[in-house]
Amino acid sequence: MLSKRKLALSAAALVLFSSAAFAEQAEKTISVAYNNIKILINGTQISPKNANGEAVEPFIYEGTTYLPVRAIGEALGKKVGWNQDTNTVSIDDDTAVQTNAKSGVSFKYGDLIYENPLSSEADVSGFVMEGDAKVSFPNGRMRLENNLDPSLGQASNYVFWCNKKLPDSVAIEWEFTPISEPGLAIMFFSADGQNGKDLFDTSLAKRTGEYKQYHSSDINAFHVSYFRHSTPDESGFRVCNLRKSAGFYMVAQGADPLPPAEAVQKPYKLTIIKDKEIVRFFISDPVTGIELMPFEFVDNGTSYGDILGGGYIGFRQKAPLVAEYSNLKVYSVERVK
Repeated sequence: MLSKRKLALSAAALVLFSSAAFAEQAEKTISVAYNNIKILINGTQISPKNANGEAVEPFIYEGTTYLPVRAIGEALGKKVGWNQDTNTVSIDDDTAVQTNAKSGVSFKYGDLIYENPLSSEADVSGFVMEGDAKVSFPNGRMRLENNLDPSLGQASNYVFWCNKKLPDSVAIEWEFTPISEPGLAIMFFSADGQNGKDLFDTSLAKRTGEYKQYHSSDINAFHVSYFRHSTPDESGFRVCNLRKSAGFYMVAQGADPLPPAEAVQKPYKLTIIKDKEIVRFFISDPVTGIELMPFEFVDNGTSYGDILGGGYIGFRQKAPLVAEYSNLKVYSVERVK
């Protein structure tokens, strides 16, 4: 039986099977038709539901059928995200992370909770620089390079913090393009002040980019170092390291397949999964499509201090490395039973 109801819809309304969509952010009252619309995916009927598990009924408006994008995307094996800050829906391949890791745990991607293309100054307007470095966007990607002479050692290095505090149980993705060597790159994550203080609490010890201030001071964090091409030894046998701080504990190592800067063809995708006691690191090659997992770390909560939760992420480079970063995305993750 055909029924009509009036709805208030915003411009972010999700439309499928339509050649037109709302282009302006506005609200208006419209009359839509519900006609017990059935959805078949490869011949199998699905019952669409929202993120809370509540039934969502498709409807017809001015001859166009509107379907719930999350239900359709997930039924097609995609991961669907919603970024409230930018009113953006993302639909990506849903690669539940099936690995042969010792923990035997698999993860499924959930919502996109943070997205930043890192393509312009506006994208990093709230980021926090500790140290002296240049940030530019010559290729539409965030380029980082030291301003101080590398002969100064640790004084020439820096950390560029994203100002978005992330929860625990996330997949952090970003693209990395080395431009010139030597040097190494580091990503801090789960970073926060000790004793319940925020990472940027002014009562914490001052940080100016020197390494010791980040691993043996009054903050806690993980950091993964990759593209470790600072010395002949590092370049000759390439590994990536995971350290947990405070304490500068080396907790995991694995092979690093990233080649010298001159051999790079496209940006590499890097992924960190952090869920309670589990940390995994992935490197994906955009040319071959191969994804490798250099390491997994399972924290017992005693050998290296308490298990870390959510926190901030920060980009660090060892001078004189010049590198670019792009397409930062953070998804929630949940364990697959």
